[in-house]
This record gives sequence, structure tokens and C-alpha cells, in this order.
Amino acid sequence: MKAVNLITLSLIAAGLTAPVLAQQTEADKDDFYLGARLGVFSADDDRVAVDNNQLFFVDDGFKTFTSGIEAGYMMTEAWEARIYYDYMEADLVGGGDAYGDSYGVDALYHFNNNIYAGLGVNNTEIGDVTDVAARATVGHRSFINDNLAWRIEGGVQRGWEEDYTEMFANIGLQWFFGGRDASPEPRPRPEPQKAAPTPEPKPEPKPVDSDGDGVIDANDKCANTPKDYSVDKDGCIQYENETITEELLVEFDLNSSKIRDNAFDDIEEMAEFMKEHPQLDITIHGHTDSTGEADYNQWLSEKRAKSVADALVNRYGIESSRVDSKGHGESQPKVRENSAADRQANRRIEAILKVVNRVPKERE
Repeated sequence: MKAVNLITLSLIAAGLTAPVLAQQTEADKDDFYLGARLGVFSADDDRVAVDNNQLFFVDDGFKTFTSGIEAGYMMTEAWEARIYYDYMEADLVGGGDAYGDSYGVDALYHFNNNIYAGLGVNNTEIGDVTDVAARATVGHRSFINDNLAWRIEGGVQRGWEEDYTEMFANIGLQWFFGGRDASPEPRPRPEPQKAAPTPEPKPEPKPVDSDGDGVIDANDKCANTPKDYSVDKDGCIQYENETITEELLVEFDLNSSKIRDNAFDDIEEMAEFMKEHPQLDITIHGHTDSTGEADYNQWLSEKRAKSVADALVNRYGIESSRVDSKGHGESQPKVRENSAADRQANRRIEAILKVVNRVPKERE
């Protein structure tokens, strides 16, 4: 098993470090390092190991000692990739020792020149019992000189197969082949060269705004705009939408569809509005109060709506194709009926027309 693990680790190391070593001829060799590591490991209290064909629990304190090697590559100033191998010697509950190894791959992120954290995948084998785990690491690294650095780190790993939760801590020395800048002080930056002073420009003539709209003549595409209107950046009048609403309300006597004499002025006013806006069509909505049978009220509401529609067409000259009528009976009261006045308010026709016009926007 150990021979297989060593072969696997060698293949991983070769795969990760080959492109790094291949680039050393073109780069400064300052991003690749090798290191030695020494540490302790706290096994899960459920972890077991095989010793002399017998099953034992591994002691769950920090009583497993580790030693190993590592190789890493600084992909950027912040991101680092690392592989490692540790030989492990563990105490067994009830006496005796078990041996194994641990290897894996980490991706580390450096928050600054010293502090880093990362995630990785680990394979831990103690006494012929193997578990694959996800590992989280935090650590601190300081440079002794431009090539040599020491580090200390710790973390926790969580098994995928055996559900082990285990902790570790270790220290290490790392040798950077091309050297790193170990000085804590920031590198000085060259001072920018001062440009020669430019001569002061000659004053330009004051721009002219002939029509006083706030846009100078050189940019004004709409000359002589009225001063009362707001203009855009080209000096042209800005427009806004204006909604005009015309409403018609005619009330009727009880059980009657005859238009009252005093209602014709309102009907004529609606007709004039329709002549001013020939694009509009109208629907007259007839209504009744709640007295009487529903079928009768429906018939009466339709007659009321049609009488007003006929007045628009026959009396005031609106084209019949622009006028429609519809009865709603007692289904849409205007007010809740608690009195004779309420019932009178519900005996009615209603119509509303709206038109949106674009008008010049006045200056504020």
C-alpha cells in the first residue's frame, strides 16, 4: 500500500512541477520551492488501525507524529499550489504503534505577506486503514533571507468515507530556488518626471446666446426659440405629454330612458370634444338602480345608453361608427342605495374620453 501511495504522490508531484521547472529557463525561478515538514496529528476517536491482524483504536490526542516533504508554486502574489507527503507514527489504545502516511494537494490564498489559508484534498492511511478527506488549513510564513522561509500552520480535515474529523499542526522550512524579496519595507517607486510648464492659453471670446435659451449659438440647432420654453442641449424645444379628459354623466327619471332637457348641454360638450379629436371613439355605459327585476333593468340600461348615443349621432353629427352603447343593468351601482337620492344617482349613463397631446414644456 505504501509503495502505491508513494508512486501516486510522485506522479502528482511530477504533473504539477513539470510545467514549473520547464518555465525556469524563461522566468526568475522565484516562484517554486521545496520544503521539509514536522508535525503532530490528532486522530478521530473512532479511527481504527490494524496491528498484527488485530483491530485497535488510534489514540485520539495529538499523539501521532508526522514528518515529510512538500513542493509548492506561487501562481500569483496571492495564490499558491502545494503538494506534500508525511510519514506517520501513531499510538494505539491499549499499547503498541501503527504506521502510515498522508499525502495531498492544497490551494492556498495569501491575505498578506505572512498570513494564508486554503483548502485541499488529503489521503490518510494508518495501520492499513485509509480515509480520503477534505482539509482546511491556516498558516503563517516569514522569510529568514531571500531564499529560506519558515512557516507554521494548522487545520482540520473531514473524511468522506469514514466520517472522521481530525486536526493537525506542523512547522516547516522552505527553500525558494530563485529567491524572494524578504524585506518588509515596500519597494521604492520612481518619482514621476515633472513636465515642462505649459504656456497659459489666450482667453477665448465670450460665447454668444442670441435667443437667450441657455445654449450658445455655436451649439444651437434651433435658433430663435421662445424664452418661455424649456430646451434640450441642442437648443430645441422640449415637449411633454398632457392628458386631457372629458367625462359625460347623465341621470334619468325612474323607469325612463328619456334625456332630461338640462342634460343636452353636457352631451353637446362631449360631441365638440369628439370633433376636436376625430381619432377617438366613445362607448356609452347605461345603468339603473336596484328596484325592479334584473331583466327589466338590463333592458332599461341599454335603452338609456342608446338614447344618448342617438343624440350624439342624430342631434350633434357624430359618425355612428364612432359611437357604441352598452347596458349594465343594476350590476354596477355608483353608490350603495340607502335612500331615494342614492337610487337617483344610480339611474345614469357614463362615458369617459382621454387624449394625450404633446405640448411644449415651459421653462421653470
